[in-house]
Amino acid sequence: MGPTGAGKSSFVARATNSGDEGVGHALVSHTSEIKAAKCIIEKSNVVLVDTPSFNDTHKSDLQTLESISDWLNKTYQQGTLLSGILYFHRISDNRMAGTPLKNLRVFQKLCGDKAMSQVILVTTMWDEVDESVGNERLEELEGSYWKVMIAQGSTTYCYRNTQESSRELLSQLVERKRREVRLQKQMANKNLELSETDAGELYSRLDQIAERRAEVLARITAQRQQLAGDQAMADDLRKQYEILKAELDKRGQQMQSLKLTSKRPAGYIRKAFN
Repeated sequence: MGPTGAGKSSFVARATNSGDEGVGHALVSHTSEIKAAKCIIEKSNVVLVDTPSFNDTHKSDLQTLESISDWLNKTYQQGTLLSGILYFHRISDNRMAGTPLKNLRVFQKLCGDKAMSQVILVTTMWDEVDESVGNERLEELEGSYWKVMIAQGSTTYCYRNTQESSRELLSQLVERKRREVRLQKQMANKNLELSETDAGELYSRLDQIAERRAEVLARITAQRQQLAGDQAMADDLRKQYEILKAELDKRGQQMQSLKLTSKRPAGYIRKAFN
């Protein structure tokens, strides 16, 4: 797992010696669906599962979370457990903020504390930075953003974008005991809906976002009425109104499609639009 462009698909290609087919080389996400590939490591059959990113260019974060949770739930019910979870991060990124940070938070919720010993935090793109700069950034990651995960048993690995490096990493997983992650236990064992799981609750906070946006739209409407004599300003506010309304409607459709039921009645939100 990891953000778009972190090198997940490239890693799979190197490990399975399948070339660069299926590897993205732009800011557009290449992996839009969960894909599995096989290879042999130290005489053991290994299945690598490449997942779409939470900032996928082809689908919403909610849809991505649903596809991952469905796959985890189905394979868990079939008795399939995970030997390890690889989280990819570009060492070329000079800061951890926005989408990468959100990816990491969802990842932590999805795995749960007890599965942290199965996690390897993989840094990529070492050929794009000076070694000393990369080492400084790695120290910062280990001492701050990844500190809790490492304390709970996670390890780190510097991936060098070669087949040798990829297979060296996978060899660390071969002998590990397989186990489930928190999301699998919550959905399969406790029969929770996605919205009720720890990972799903992050996105159920759309209720709060919807409420804040409704308030903003109400203020825009009031200002538009006050500025009735200024047609240019009124038109600009009306444009902002329509953009925000369209975005909120889109979020509502995403919530409905994933059965993330809003605690706020639809009338409450629409009231602020009128």
